[in-house]
Amino acid sequence: MPILISTPQELNNVRNNLLSDYELTNDIDMSGFGNFTPIGNSTSKFKGIFNGKGFKIKNLTINISSQNVGLFGYLENATISNVAIENANVTSNMQNYVGILAGYTLGTTTISNCYTTGGTVNGQYGVGGLVGYFGGTIENCFSNAIVTGKGRVGGLVGNVINPTSYIKKSYSTGLVTVTPDPNLFNGGLIGSNDYLANVTDSYWDINTSGQTISAGGTGLTTSEMKTQSSYVNWDFVNVWGMNNDYPYLQVFGVPTAPPKIETITVNSYSNNFFGNLGKTIKSTINTNSLLHAIQSDSKRHIATIRNIDTYLLSINSNAIQSHRSVRSSTETVATFMNPISASVERKTKTFKNLMSFVSPISGGVDVLYPLDIRMYKAIVNVIENNSSAYTMDNMSTTNYIVNPSFSEVIE
Repeated sequence: MPILISTPQELNNVRNNLLSDYELTNDIDMSGFGNFTPIGNSTSKFKGIFNGKGFKIKNLTINISSQNVGLFGYLENATISNVAIENANVTSNMQNYVGILAGYTLGTTTISNCYTTGGTVNGQYGVGGLVGYFGGTIENCFSNAIVTGKGRVGGLVGNVINPTSYIKKSYSTGLVTVTPDPNLFNGGLIGSNDYLANVTDSYWDINTSGQTISAGGTGLTTSEMKTQSSYVNWDFVNVWGMNNDYPYLQVFGVPTAPPKIETITVNSYSNNFFGNLGKTIKSTINTNSLLHAIQSDSKRHIATIRNIDTYLLSINSNAIQSHRSVRSSTETVATFMNPISASVERKTKTFKNLMSFVSPISGGVDVLYPLDIRMYKAIVNVIENNSSAYTMDNMSTTNYIVNPSFSEVIE
């Protein structure tokens, strides 16, 4: 039975038995663990089986002044599968054989269905995004880590060491930087390798890596790397998947795309008010309304002051007066609901009340008089003349009116 690993400390304890069989049971976040010491070294190599089971090791930090640096420092005849390492920061303080998954491997070691992403790796010679110094077989793996070193530096593998080393169906996309000499065995996929024929159906991104050369593999543009037909002999039924991006390993599920941030601008507009005013003598008319377009036509031949209040829904009123009145007097007619209909007769020096008509105002409020809630008002036009005259106001539908409209005419 494999030994199950679910915590950072249990992962650290793997070094206590380098021949056993291990399995991850969940994702492990190493951000609170501190500086991690590689598992295995040149005298005590890891020779067991480690199966990540499609889980991820996140935020691993390794900063050590020695050779053979990675999650596993030294692998011999080991089997590593289904392991993902995300956002790792691995450095050997300019020592040799550095990789995020493994620093040094040899013998019949096999690494399959593994990846490293979102991390950085720094070393001197033999530096790779997945493995630094490699002997064995790598199949169905990828890396997009940023890789920096002095020589034999590659996006996936730094240095391939013997004719029995094979790299199959793998790729890399990370930036590869070689300093101070940019021509000292560097490559987009592999930095140094005398056995080019042993690298099959593998690729690197020439745009994102900054490298047009590699000791094995085929260089593709970013667009080609995100096209499934570019990957010859790859199994996109059982092993790999495409999601409008680089290939992903199905054992880890479909990767989640980063959220997109968009800004949406909304403009709002108020309808215009339209009015038409005709007058023959001095007068002042004020029109205020919060309704949609109001059209009005007002004509006057004598001066008076009128106040008209309306409050929704139908009340009909009719006012007729036949007594003598003083021209300066003021008559006020108040109605409480639309529409309002009124007629006025005028004889000789008799002062008559106005005739007004207000088009219906649509509303959803039933009100009884007296009304002590928010008042609703509408504009009316005033005509006073023995000749026939009419005023028509057309109001658009409204659901809610707060401010009263007011019309005033002064002789």
